Amino acid sequence: MLHGKDLRSYTPEERAQKIGFILQEPFLFSGTVQENILYGNEEYKDHSKEKLTALLHEEGLDALLERFDQGLDTVVTAGSDTISLGQKQLIAFIRAALRHPDLLILDEATANIDTVTERLLDNILTKLPKKATKVIIAHRLNTIENADEIFFVNGGELTPAGSLEQAVEMLSEGVRTS
Repeated sequence: MLHGKDLRSYTPEERAQKIGFILQEPFLFSGTVQENILYGNEEYKDHSKEKLTALLHEEGLDALLERFDQGLDTVVTAGSDTISLGQKQLIAFIRAALRHPDLLILDEATANIDTVTERLLDNILTKLPKKATKVIIAHRLNTIENADEIFFVNGGELTPAGSLEQAVEMLSEGVRTS
């Protein structure tokens, strides 16, 4: 359910706009960083490099672009090592953030990113519209320190953990969480 409607009742285009995914191993295709960022985003698909650069600055995403030697023109080759896994996650992050999704799912989305970049991503996440629900799947507790609610998943069961402090307390008491 999203906004009281069954997800299946949305068209694929509506779902793509309303739901963003950032995976541990994101899907990219051969092209440039710019082409990968704009992929499937009808609102910005015709943006020039200059207009996209201005938009990224306005959205606070331009600092992520500095992680690429040739900026928006950096070549991405699907399935190869032209860029690091962390850089691939940054592209997926920018692509999802530009959509302003109603639901953003991050599945180990910062696993291959250094702590400085992770802090930058966290700041960007806090600037997303308040209407956005963020589901963060993570092993590192610092990734979820600003979460409203924390759950542990074990054997397919959810265990509410409350706040970060409560989650840490549960871990110190030996509650099995994975």
